[in-house]
Amino acid sequence: MKNLIATALLLFSAVAFAHSDTPLKAEHGGTIKEAAAGHQLEIAYSATALSLYIKDHDGNKLSSDGATAELIIQQNNANTRVQLKPSGGNALSLKGDFANLSGAVVIVKYTLKGEKLEQARLTLK
Repeated sequence: MKNLIATALLLFSAVAFAHSDTPLKAEHGGTIKEAAAGHQLEIAYSATALSLYIKDHDGNKLSSDGATAELIIQQNNANTRVQLKPSGGNALSLKGDFANLSGAVVIVKYTLKGEKLEQARLTLK
């Protein structure tokens, strides 16, 4: 009986350690968050472009082919909506003036090919 209990505890303890609290790494120097669906979202911006990079829970890049994304940027008591387009690899991007987004709250609504709409909220650094 003791062996059975010990075996059960060992099996279930492995499940408890299956998910890690290791911090997510922003590969492109942006702000990163894991969405409820388990996707890792990174938003990176510069003076001339805004990009969303998507990975799965394990950090593997997910193809942006057939994906859509809308960002609602909340800053200075105003909302700006932008549509990002697939730009190769795991990125969706848009060219424009995005130099002053530090501190902005961004609501990300995205759909990967063949999947349902997901969303997440990030505060840009």
